[in-house]
Amino acid sequence: MAASPLNLFAADAWDRFVPYSGLHLVTVCCCLGLIAGLVALGRAGGHAHDKLLRRVLGVFALVYWLSYNVWWNRNGIDVATGLPLQVCDLNGVIAPLALLTLNRSLRATLYFWAFALTTQAFIQPALQFGPATPLFWWFWAQHSIILGYAVFDLAVLGFRPDWQDFGRASAAGAAYLAVVAPLDLWLGADYGYLGDLAPGQIPPFVAALGPWPMRAVIVVALAGAAFAVAELPWQIARQRRAT
Repeated sequence: MAASPLNLFAADAWDRFVPYSGLHLVTVCCCLGLIAGLVALGRAGGHAHDKLLRRVLGVFALVYWLSYNVWWNRNGIDVATGLPLQVCDLNGVIAPLALLTLNRSLRATLYFWAFALTTQAFIQPALQFGPATPLFWWFWAQHSIILGYAVFDLAVLGFRPDWQDFGRASAAGAAYLAVVAPLDLWLGADYGYLGDLAPGQIPPFVAALGPWPMRAVIVVALAGAAFAVAELPWQIARQRRAT
């Protein structure tokens, strides 16, 4: 019999991750708590404090990203699964570079990719391994870094996206699509969830979108719609201030 979704003490709870279980809820709450702590730490200091903290966070995330990818490919690179070409793999580099450089295009890409795409890892994680395995910790740490840095950029550094930033992030997304879609076909991979894999080889929420290639079209359309939704609150706030 399957364990209760709220039972953290089932026999296999530490080896297997089940979405929408008690472990899922506790994990997301812990991640959000760490992000809130990061924001509180950033808001506690002045400009010099923020500059030092940005550097520390940037270097930490770059070292973490490199360590994770070396560990993942420690037995050799499988080009169909081991290349750092998922959106969150790239955002794992964009996030620290955005804080280190304060480049507008990087900050825009971080914001839209994090809130439109990386948040899905918290809502419907494509993860099967529990906390008894390193993959569990790698997964949640990587996504918490991305979302946490995006929140830090908003709450501490004062980034406010506009439609030009929407265009920057969309252009980055188009460039990603132009590179990854042909690679998926060539390698038989599923980077960006755009590949032609059988439903049993892809996350259920992607398989629910239907057969390929229409599934890939829907994924791209949903990403674009999510970008627009991520910009909408800022436009509403600007209109209210103007009136």
